[in-house]
Amino acid sequence: MRTVQAPDLSAREVYALCISKTLPKVKARLQALEEDVVNAAAEFEAAASTADLHTLVELKTNPSDEADRAQLTKNYTQRLANKDHPAREIYDELKIAGRLCPLCAHRDVETLDHQLPKSLYPLLAVVPLNLVPACRSCNTLKSDADPSSAYDQTLNPYFDDISKGQWLFARVHEVAPACVSFHVKPPSSWDEVLASRVRWHFQMFDLAELYGNQASRAMTSLRYVLKRKAPSTIPAYLKDEADGGADEDPNSWKAAMFQALASSSWYINGGFALE
Repeated sequence: MRTVQAPDLSAREVYALCISKTLPKVKARLQALEEDVVNAAAEFEAAASTADLHTLVELKTNPSDEADRAQLTKNYTQRLANKDHPAREIYDELKIAGRLCPLCAHRDVETLDHQLPKSLYPLLAVVPLNLVPACRSCNTLKSDADPSSAYDQTLNPYFDDISKGQWLFARVHEVAPACVSFHVKPPSSWDEVLASRVRWHFQMFDLAELYGNQASRAMTSLRYVLKRKAPSTIPAYLKDEADGGADEDPNSWKAAMFQALASSSWYINGGFALE
């Protein structure tokens, strides 16, 4: 997961722009809900900063009127995300805040993900801090997931920074051909809630499979490179790659892969005893 600069956008102003082109009766109905949206945005920000989004259960029942809930949801689907609506500039601004999906740190950003789903929390449908740039795969995998406790709250790149210390590790499976798998091992200095959230995030977005597939492709190219190196130079080469990757991002799948390879014996006899 990668951190992203939190958007400097007013929930009130974004909401006003979204409802600006609605029909008079609908607009009046939505204007009556403006303070509820602004208050919900403040509650969300406070809860997200302390990993307490699971406490916002009252927001699920507000408003109670189904027609109001439907119109609030349309603020996103038919207004903010609509290419022909003036609010679309906000949607695009939020998307480009992260060119690389911060949820998987791998694929390109294609859409926005609601950390708390708009279907359950319509008052948060266009609240900027609830809208995270994401790839389509991550958005689909998360779907309408709703945290029931602090332990199963996915990470929010606006509020959570887990770049301090290594938590992503890999292990080499010395089969034919050798492959790499990935797992989470949080630093001992982390509290129980953060450790659980990182594991949940890793599971929610199928990152073990995603990174494993990428590592398999990388291993194919790596075998070609190592075949052309003297066996005695391979350990140092792998360590240099591991150190270089860790310097850039200690929790990238490449850094974890090379770290695991450098400490394994898979490269014995030129690296291909297990081909």
